[in-house]
Amino acid sequence: MANLAPAPRAAPHPQIGEDRLDSWKEIAAYLKRDVRTVQRWEEGEGLPVHRQRHEKQGSVYAYRTEIDQWRAQRRKTAAPSKKLFLWYSLAILIVGIGLFAVNIWRYTAPTGNIQAIAVLPLENLSGDTSQEYLADGITDEITTALAMLSGPKVISRTSAMQYKGKHKSIPEIARELNVGAVVEGSFQRSGDRVRVRVQLIRGSTDQHLWADEYDRNITDVLGLEADIAQDIAEHIHLQVTGKQRQDLARVHAINPQAFQDYLQGRHYWALRTKESLTKAVEYFKDAIQEDPNDARSYAGLAHCYLVLPFLTDMSFDAAFAKAKESDASALIVDPALPEAHLANAEIFLYHDWNFAGAEIEFRRTLDLNPNYSTAHQWYGELLSIVGRHTDAIREEQTALALDPLSAIVHHELAGVLRDAGRYDDSLVQYRNTLQIAPEFYASYQEMFWALRRQGKLAESIQALQSGATGLVHAYKINPAIIPAINRLQSAYSDEGRTGY
Repeated sequence: MANLAPAPRAAPHPQIGEDRLDSWKEIAAYLKRDVRTVQRWEEGEGLPVHRQRHEKQGSVYAYRTEIDQWRAQRRKTAAPSKKLFLWYSLAILIVGIGLFAVNIWRYTAPTGNIQAIAVLPLENLSGDTSQEYLADGITDEITTALAMLSGPKVISRTSAMQYKGKHKSIPEIARELNVGAVVEGSFQRSGDRVRVRVQLIRGSTDQHLWADEYDRNITDVLGLEADIAQDIAEHIHLQVTGKQRQDLARVHAINPQAFQDYLQGRHYWALRTKESLTKAVEYFKDAIQEDPNDARSYAGLAHCYLVLPFLTDMSFDAAFAKAKESDASALIVDPALPEAHLANAEIFLYHDWNFAGAEIEFRRTLDLNPNYSTAHQWYGELLSIVGRHTDAIREEQTALALDPLSAIVHHELAGVLRDAGRYDDSLVQYRNTLQIAPEFYASYQEMFWALRRQGKLAESIQALQSGATGLVHAYKINPAIIPAINRLQSAYSDEGRTGY
């Protein structure tokens, strides 16, 4: 649509308090769109928004009467006259035969030329910051539902969440994530009702392809997410199989408190700290007690125990025994849950050292969810351990394509490249990791070994020195190592060595 000139401004409504909208959120709620959309309408289509400048900052406001006039003008401009409609019909008839074959191809292509898609964090319009975790959780569930369909690549939650609270343009986000389309929207909760508005936007052109609104009871939130995923699939012309429809429809009424505790558990698990994992364990346990029939809470608890030995004093034997118990419960409740099969694969790999069993479970996980970035990442670790370096690199690169802003995936790709003898490529990935997350001290440690294998002793010491302070805290290394590293570095500097 061509840019519209601003509608003639009406005089302010006499009852100014009722007519005035005092923030982007109020304007967006009045238009039933999200903030990003109304900001684009103001910039490109003349949506009448006023700005009040203060000494240090500014604020925006608008009047309902002016917005109503603008909306009426917009609809009037967008609607062709009857005469134009007849001309358009004639033109379509003339060129219709030529376009028929093209459109048949376009609209029956499995993904409608959209090879990758990202679901951006839903904007919380509830006016209650305590509901942020629920908005993020629903975003995550929509992402998971889409990822389980055999179609476009679906960007992982970790990378998509980097755009929470940021006001980048859709084309800019699409370029950074290398996707053809973006899903964005908003979330509101009022009591036991949840309203979600979503829109599908073509990344390269900012073209709105589809939008809809969903209003459900919170007990039916899983059905809401499944419906959104199916509608998105339809509008990117993805052929959803009968089994996939059955899988999406295989949802049950949830216990609202259990669902909220499950989402809190997922939130704290993703932070991967000692304190956050302790909280995650408690939330998952509460969710299981409140709803013993939700397999995802058992799987979430198993994932916590799988990483606890790496970040706490908990022994591997104790942690993996608890992980195995929780995961067995998850598989009993839902034998087709990808997260449960992934946990089982890790138990086979790092506790039982059963590589064949682990590979079967990794493959089963990826059959159920081909867009599961963590599954590709951990499968790549197995393949690297057994010396299948080409396959390992392929899996890590797939994980990175699904989660391009994840520090841990860059780090693991660097590790398999190093173990394959590709040291220069490995160092590039370690530096990419530290660019994304400067506090990711493990990359300094791994860079040390990569440089040592190249014979660059001075550079390896410098890498270890750069991360020494962080390594002391993260890996409980004796603080005395720091001056020792400094003396070693000084010795190499005094001799004028630059590496071997």
